[in-house]
Amino acid sequence: MVSNSAKVGTRNLYALLVGIDNYPQPIKSLKGCVNDITAIQAYLKNQIAGEWQLREPRILTNEQATRAAIIDGFQNYLCQAGSEDIALFYYSGHGGQEKAPEEFWHLEPDRLDETLVCYDSRTPGNYDLADKELRYLLFQVAKKNPRVIVILDSCHSGSGTRDIPQGVRLAPEDTRDRPLSSFIFAEDASFTNLLLTASAVNKKKTGLELPKGRHILLAACRDDQYAKEYQGDDNQTRGAFSYFFLKSLEQTNGSLSYLDLARNIEALVKGKFSDQVPQLEATNPEDLKASFLGGAIPERPFYFTLRYNTRPNEQGWEIDAGVIHGIPKPVSADETTLLTIFPVGITSEQLSQVLNAPEARVTQVLTQKSKVEIIQGQERLDENKSYWAVVTSLPLKPLKVYIQGNLTEEIGIVLAKKALEKANSGQNSLYLKQVENPADADFKLVALNGQYWINQDERPVVAPIPKQRGYSENAAKEAIEALEAIARWHNILNLKSPQSSEIKASDVEMQIHLIGYEGKDGEIKPVQDSDKSLITDSELRLEYKYEDGEWRKPFIQVKLLNHSNQKLYANVIDLAEDYSVAVPFFDERSSVVLPAQTAESAGIVEGFDDISFSIPDEFLEQGITEYKDILKLIVSKTDFNASLLEQEGLKPPIRGTRGTESESSLDRLMNRVYSRNAARAGKKIDDWITKEVAITIVKPRDAEQLQPGKSAKLLNGLIEVQPHPSLQAQVTLTTVSQTTRDIGNLIAPPILWDEQGVIESFQFTNSRGSSPGLSGVELFAVNDVNSVTKEAPLTLLLNQTLEEGEYLLPVSYDGEFFLPLGGGVNKGKQIEIKLERLPQPTTSSRSLMGSIKIFFKKLRSQKLGNSYEYPILAAAEVKQTENQTEVIYEKDPQAVKNLVANAQKIVLYIHGIIGDTASMVGSIQQAKVELNGQLHPLREAYDLVLTFDYENLDTTIEENARSLKQRLESVGLGANHGKQLHIVAHSMGGLVSRWLIEREGGNQIVQHLVMLGTPNAGSPWPAVQDMTFTLLVWGLNQLPEIVWPAKVVVDLAAKSLEFLEAHDNALDQMQPDSEFFRAIANNPDPQVPYTIIAGDRSLPTLQSPDRLRRLMAKLLNPGVNQVVDDLVFGGEPNDIAVRLTSIKSVSGDRTPQPKVLPNVACDHLTYFTTAAGLKALADALHP
Repeated sequence: MVSNSAKVGTRNLYALLVGIDNYPQPIKSLKGCVNDITAIQAYLKNQIAGEWQLREPRILTNEQATRAAIIDGFQNYLCQAGSEDIALFYYSGHGGQEKAPEEFWHLEPDRLDETLVCYDSRTPGNYDLADKELRYLLFQVAKKNPRVIVILDSCHSGSGTRDIPQGVRLAPEDTRDRPLSSFIFAEDASFTNLLLTASAVNKKKTGLELPKGRHILLAACRDDQYAKEYQGDDNQTRGAFSYFFLKSLEQTNGSLSYLDLARNIEALVKGKFSDQVPQLEATNPEDLKASFLGGAIPERPFYFTLRYNTRPNEQGWEIDAGVIHGIPKPVSADETTLLTIFPVGITSEQLSQVLNAPEARVTQVLTQKSKVEIIQGQERLDENKSYWAVVTSLPLKPLKVYIQGNLTEEIGIVLAKKALEKANSGQNSLYLKQVENPADADFKLVALNGQYWINQDERPVVAPIPKQRGYSENAAKEAIEALEAIARWHNILNLKSPQSSEIKASDVEMQIHLIGYEGKDGEIKPVQDSDKSLITDSELRLEYKYEDGEWRKPFIQVKLLNHSNQKLYANVIDLAEDYSVAVPFFDERSSVVLPAQTAESAGIVEGFDDISFSIPDEFLEQGITEYKDILKLIVSKTDFNASLLEQEGLKPPIRGTRGTESESSLDRLMNRVYSRNAARAGKKIDDWITKEVAITIVKPRDAEQLQPGKSAKLLNGLIEVQPHPSLQAQVTLTTVSQTTRDIGNLIAPPILWDEQGVIESFQFTNSRGSSPGLSGVELFAVNDVNSVTKEAPLTLLLNQTLEEGEYLLPVSYDGEFFLPLGGGVNKGKQIEIKLERLPQPTTSSRSLMGSIKIFFKKLRSQKLGNSYEYPILAAAEVKQTENQTEVIYEKDPQAVKNLVANAQKIVLYIHGIIGDTASMVGSIQQAKVELNGQLHPLREAYDLVLTFDYENLDTTIEENARSLKQRLESVGLGANHGKQLHIVAHSMGGLVSRWLIEREGGNQIVQHLVMLGTPNAGSPWPAVQDMTFTLLVWGLNQLPEIVWPAKVVVDLAAKSLEFLEAHDNALDQMQPDSEFFRAIANNPDPQVPYTIIAGDRSLPTLQSPDRLRRLMAKLLNPGVNQVVDDLVFGGEPNDIAVRLTSIKSVSGDRTPQPKVLPNVACDHLTYFTTAAGLKALADALHP
């Protein structure tokens, strides 16, 4: 019942439901969020009954879901909930992160708040709804002591990527500075003080920090994962979490406990997405056992009502159950739900006594009802009467497969399609359905290099077929049979009863007990508290135990408790990651009798007490350290044969019969998982339900001892850690998921999140199935971190290679800072990684002394061309799409010459020490100038934009200047060319330009030079390498006043790593006392206008200056620390890289005199991205 007003004596459910698909640009739109909200709204309206009243839900979708509207929904709607009521907040949309105010840095090690992205969050004057604001709002709702439930289908940190796939509910980070005054609790002194004085937060797995008041949170994923979208029934896009959340509710009669609900969702989501684990959190663990929505969802009877609809155009038989009651939609005319029909008033115990009862099949499933066709006994049914219909069979969906491969794999593709067409005794496979759109596929069969790969969510799930490369009919048949085994596995996982079961979800409890670990001689060494069930959370992880120098596998026992007053039958199915299906937990492989509970206790049946959980050796040999099993509990009122479901890992079952023909409708359904025979109603009408729990088995890699004179080889020699003169440690490889247990989602700084073509997380082994892949190096028992230095690095050799322009950046979090530790480059046919420093160990679940965790980012230095092409003079066109800047280069000399011939006003961009012209030239569109009384992009003031990209490590400034002159002359821009050529030069690019103009006759070529941040009197840094490295460290840790685009930081990192391979001849010239600066100081007057732009963004002294000094002390370079002290604390203005006196150091004894613009509020790396820098550029070029 839905009402706008509360009634005395009635318990109320208040639901604030928010779904946003259509975000303003540049945030990517989603497709399933509004569908999620529509579905949950329909479910609540049709299911809430009894003493409960659903207050009219507050629905906010798309443009309605503004920040103000969501806040109002809390304060003026949910806050009405009283002590007997429920307040539900359901959010489906983008999660995100934003820069935390400095006042919250003690709470946020990564300096980021987790957020919900409102419709107008990223518009001027508005912000996301931060987790601390959500905490405040929920704190207000909780004042009257209602039950508070928060459900979030979004993600809030992700796996560290900016290259967010389509359909992932994570928005890019909001890099704007956000003042404390903008938070909704800013005027609430008590709450603000509570946050400001709080100790460091132990983040939950979702990444969100919510109130400590009593609440329950269901979230779509962990904070290092994605919340993904999924195409459900009718190809309607939904959130994967929301879809399976409602599926679990719809297929349950009455209410599930929160814990059972979360387990079911996790198992079902895992069947589709291996790297999304829904999370359940409660401030009071006992609340996890409570019924979802406090029992507001009543139980249904064991039947559905069958009536004849006499309305015109709707005539026919119908049942009063549809999608929201768990009735699945027909797969085909034959593959649909079957019903047996009984007279009204029959009891569930009498069902099996009725012979030859009429039967029907479902032909159309609507929201609240379904159309059915009578297939047996039509003559015994009266259209003027009602009947009771009981479900006896459910449809089994085929697995949707997309076959792909390029033209060179055509033979393999043809063979695979033929094998699919002949899989069923010469006919199409009954388990698989080929689809033409990859987005519609459950799995992909990829033909690649003579082998078939079976991928789910872009991850291979089995070894390639065949083992030896080469396509054949047998190989194609084997691949299709493997897919059919996977299809059967998924059919079992998704096996669910309709909502009409009389068995309650709470009637049978499955407990999993850790009995002990394997001993030296194979015996089981018991553990304390083995009588306590492990299932206290939605996610269950079983780890091997390291003891006596070996990893010991765990042993478990499954116990089933019958809390009902009737005898039941049950068994537990083990669905393993290798797609095997077994019934191993009890002596009886068919069904186990569960005695009814007595007045004293529940009816308990204990399984074997020596079941070991382990990762198969063939998985361990491939570096796989995580392996998932799903335990599926089936409970029935009648006996059944669970062994019908067994199959070996990826081996097809023996064709033919599977035991004797059963009279049970449940047995028949399980048998059809394999035979796909035509469905028939069984003579015995079963009443049954299922539950699931997913278990992740974790076996960390063995650590190798590293000591002087002895190298350590990891992963069968794939990685070699070379001997170090004094370092002693244990070293191993690890995964992101194992590491996040210790340090949370602090694997890499957000500014180094993956971005296609620029930044990529590096893995030693690929992800496979549910295993995330080995991607980190972990050091234990380190004797002295200070023994690793630039002069005495720790070296790793990898049997892999990098492409040209690629580098590896090792990064580690030391509990306070992200530190770059060195770099990796190609050395022959290997990658050589040199670690030049080690941080202090952080907390580790494996070592009381802690461990050092190192992860790696692959950076691509985006060159405009191959190394032999440099330097490159190109024409550039800049396009703005969805707030993204795309630079299109034309490098062909003849084409550039033609463009020059047709242009009169030309601007030339020249980059500096760091980066390339791609990071500068976007300013030609972003800077605005006044033309004809209106503001236009600077681009409209020029006919042509040119760029000059050059190599500056092994090539001197003078050589680059001469090369620039040659390139200009070759395209028609020689002396006295008769056109206007303006140069925009950054940093070292200004020195190249000055040498061209002042020494190479460029004063006859260039009409105006604009220099931004050019060190005209040299650099204060001992070496340019020191500058780029220090700026990189500052960027990684997001120091105040520095809001650098990701590409800038990547350029810094790439340049730092390029030094590992270079001789840096040119960069020695940057010293103030170099020969170059002595020469340029005596250059003659070129009589060319110069404009100088100097950014004054000296790093402000922090609230605690010791923090910056602590960071710099960890770099272990006294010379660098002296420069930092001078720049930061010395008081002399600078742009963080160059002193302003150096930037402005051009002789005024010239005609015309150099024009020095007022100091600009930007730093050395943001001249071309900040509003102040862009305005100065526009003023310089178009005064």
